[in-house]
Amino acid sequence: QIIQKQENQKENLDQRFPSLFRKGRRKTIVRNLGKMIYYSKVKFKFQHCQEVNSCFLELFQSYLYFQSMAPNGLTYQGLLPLKELEVRELGAGQSPGQQEHAFHISGPLLNPLVVFCPSEAELRQWLYHLEKQIQLCGGSLALPLLSQ
Repeated sequence: QIIQKQENQKENLDQRFPSLFRKGRRKTIVRNLGKMIYYSKVKFKFQHCQEVNSCFLELFQSYLYFQSMAPNGLTYQGLLPLKELEVRELGAGQSPGQQEHAFHISGPLLNPLVVFCPSEAELRQWLYHLEKQIQLCGGSLALPLLSQ
């Protein structure tokens, strides 16, 4: 019975939010993107907007996937190839709203995102995993803080 319960918990963890990414008529099953490296619930906003929303962020071997539901019912989701991303930490006072523990994601054809982590430890985890995976994918780094 304990094994059954663990299986159910694993299944529930896999179903924490919809796992289909839609772009036009194309659909990608997020689970098919390879091994998930890291994930957590964070807050995010588009750089030039005021609205901050809760967001699930998942890091796969070659992609960063985000999905957010705005209070007005709009769903934002993105599937970002790591090779094309630039990630940099925002120092205290650099992020609008003076939120601490934030990083900035930009890349070609991407409206820049600001991601707010709930803690310094969470921010360090994201920056570590993103730096490592971007390097493994052959991308260039804009993370001077971690490289020095």
